[in-house]
Amino acid sequence: MAEDKGTNVIKWDNAGTDDILWEYDKEYIRTASVLVVNDWQWAAFVRDGQIIAVFESGKHTITTANIPVLSKIYEKVLGYKESVFKAKVIFVSKKQFMGKWGVRAMCKVAEDYQAPIPLMANGEYQYRVNDAALFITQIVGGMKSYSSGEVTNFMKSYINEQITQNLSQQYYMDIYTGLEKASMTTKVSIEEDFRNRGVELLALKINGVQTEEKYQEDIYKFQQFRSGSGRDWKQFGVMEHMADAIGESSGGAAIGTGMLLFPQMYQQLNQQQQQQMANQMQQQGADAQHPKIMCPYCGGVNDYPYKFCKECGKPAPSAQPQPSSTTVPVIGADTTSAKNGKRFNNCPYCGEDISALPKTPKFCPYCSQQLQ
Repeated sequence: MAEDKGTNVIKWDNAGTDDILWEYDKEYIRTASVLVVNDWQWAAFVRDGQIIAVFESGKHTITTANIPVLSKIYEKVLGYKESVFKAKVIFVSKKQFMGKWGVRAMCKVAEDYQAPIPLMANGEYQYRVNDAALFITQIVGGMKSYSSGEVTNFMKSYINEQITQNLSQQYYMDIYTGLEKASMTTKVSIEEDFRNRGVELLALKINGVQTEEKYQEDIYKFQQFRSGSGRDWKQFGVMEHMADAIGESSGGAAIGTGMLLFPQMYQQLNQQQQQQMANQMQQQGADAQHPKIMCPYCGGVNDYPYKFCKECGKPAPSAQPQPSSTTVPVIGADTTSAKNGKRFNNCPYCGEDISALPKTPKFCPYCSQQLQ
C-alpha cells in the first residue's frame, strides 16, 4: 500500500439528512490516530465481522488502552512508518429518521365476516438506532457493503414487511373504523422485533386503508347489516323480494311460501309494534266482555261488531258479502276492492296485521286468501 500522506484524524463530516451510517474509506488504521465522534454518532471498529470496540461521542486516541485487542493485531505495512492494524470504522447516526410506507396485503373483513379481501394501506413511520453494536450485527453485518443508501432501502423494506405481516392478521373493519387504534396495535406488535435489531420504533401511523372497488359494495352492505337496525333492514329487504316473488306467482307454491316464511320473519321484526297495538286496544277498553277489532283500512280500533269505522268511515268487512272459503274471517273487507289493488294494514279475512310488509302481497301469508 502506498504511503498515506493524509491526516491521522478519523471523522464523519457532511452527513446527509437520510444518511444512517458511513464507513471510513481507509482499510488500515494507524497507531495513535485520533477518532472524532460527534454527539449524534457512534463509531464502531469491525474486524473479521466482529465488533472490537464502540466509541461514544468525543475525541479518542486509538491505543491499546482503549482497544486492548490491538496489541495482537498490529501489522507492519509497507509505506507506513507507524504500526497499523486492519479494521473497518463504521459511523452510525443517532438521529431520528422518518419515512412513508405503503403495503398491500390480504386480510379478513371482520370477526363475524371471515371472507378475505385485499387491503391497501399507507402511512408514516419514525425510528432511530439505539444500539450501534446490535444494529451493525443484526442488520448491517449481513450486507455486502456498508453504504448508507443500501441500509436505508433495507430499513424501508423491513418496515413494509413487518407492517404487512401484522395488518394481514387484523380485521379490515377494525382498521378502517379505527385508524388510531390500529396504528397503536401495529406499532406495539412489531416494535419488539425492531428492538432486537438495535432499532427503536418511535412512531407508526396508518393514514388510510382501502380495498378494491369490487369489494366496496359488499363492505358497505356489511356495515348496514352489522348493527341491529341493519339486521332489520336486511330482513325487510328479504321480505320485499319475497313479496315481489309471491305477488308475481300463483297457486299453492306461492301460498305455501308466504305462510311458511313471512310469519317467522314478521314476528321477529314486529314484536314491539304488536305490543303497542295490544296496549292501544286495552286503552280503548277491550276485554272479554267488550271485544275490539281494528279497521283493515286505517287500523282504527272499533267495537266488535261494527258497521262503519269510527276513524275512516268505511264499512266494516262484516257488512260485506263473505268470500266462499273455509276461512272464517275475524275482520273482513270488500274482497272485490282487495283484488283491485287496495292497500291493507290487516288481512281482511283472518285479521292478521300485515302493515309492516313492503306492500300488500297477492295472497295473505297467514290464511292464504287472495288479496290482489
